[in-house]
Amino acid sequence: MRGIVTLAAALALPGNFPYRDLILVCAFAVVLTTLVAQGLTLRWLIEHVGVRDDGVVEREIGIARAETSRVALRELGSEASPLSAMLREKYAARLRAGENQSTGADAEESSGITELQRQIVMAQRQTLIDLRARDVIGDTAFQAVEEELDLMELTADRRIRP
Repeated sequence: MRGIVTLAAALALPGNFPYRDLILVCAFAVVLTTLVAQGLTLRWLIEHVGVRDDGVVEREIGIARAETSRVALRELGSEASPLSAMLREKYAARLRAGENQSTGADAEESSGITELQRQIVMAQRQTLIDLRARDVIGDTAFQAVEEELDLMELTADRRIRP
């Protein structure tokens, strides 16, 4: 959106305005030059000035994850069903990861389980495509199960599932 006002103002000039074409070319050149020059040099400038990520956002995300997990565990209470036990375990892991992240400590590495889940989802997706190709299932069923697989794949992301 940057430069749109400049170009809009130049384009708004009446057709018989003196040097209108020159103004349009200059406006376009200035906008293009500033966008390209800033876009190409910003990363270099940040690296050479020495701006570093201080990790504040990551720590704040950890605090938010820990607090929301505490609330989830409180809501689960002491319910004794197998489902609540499974959820309690999941939120306890999220709480630990959030507390580690909020203190700046290294997060528990769960890349093994994440990679395994991704492999499983890929195998499921291939089977689903095969079922559709053999006309065992129709488009509607394919799309419904594909959506479920997409959600499973998303939950393998470390930001969602510590």
